[in-house]
Amino acid sequence: MSRLAEDMAAVETRIPKQTLENWKDELSDWMHPSAFRERINHNCHSIPRRVFFRQAGLTFLRDAWIAGRVADALPSDFVRLAPTERPDFEIKIGGQVQQFEATEADMEERRRGDEPDSLEPEEDPVEDWRARFEAIPSALSRVVTKKLAKDYPAGVDLVIYINLGCYGAYTACSGTSPAKNKFKRVFAMWEGILYKFWDDGRFRFEKWQYSNPDDF
Repeated sequence: MSRLAEDMAAVETRIPKQTLENWKDELSDWMHPSAFRERINHNCHSIPRRVFFRQAGLTFLRDAWIAGRVADALPSDFVRLAPTERPDFEIKIGGQVQQFEATEADMEERRRGDEPDSLEPEEDPVEDWRARFEAIPSALSRVVTKKLAKDYPAGVDLVIYINLGCYGAYTACSGTSPAKNKFKRVFAMWEGILYKFWDDGRFRFEKWQYSNPDDF
């Protein structure tokens, strides 16, 4: 574990600004995907839920979490957070740099900072599965619409982390099609799998696993 991550293990209220700047600088350097993923896992695991989801300025950690898993899935030689405001991260495969914008699809009203930190198993009624299942298309459409309103360099890919678990019940691309002409490729991360739905404006379905034992 890095020294910064160890320092943060006892933090219960707020992460210092300098610590965040150090983390972001570190994650903006090219790293092998395994080292990048290990670093972001240590940093994220050191932050209580109520801090992670309530403190402003932590979006780059979510982007880095997504970046590490995309880099593992494709697979890649190197990965880093992008040094510019947009897009969010870059991977390098065979000397070629690929740029990605990252976002997350979830229930619109969800406030994860209000959810308990407990790691104990909790009941998950079937009706809640169905609610998440039915929320996926609108969640995808909502985040895609926001991304379409922004400007990006040519050739940027879009990857959407779908934070709506349904235990393998849903693997469709509904809601992503408006992004196919704005972004070079459109991906979705869902339940341990990276899906590609669109490539150069055409539907081209591929999938890769990104989960490993460190995720559980």
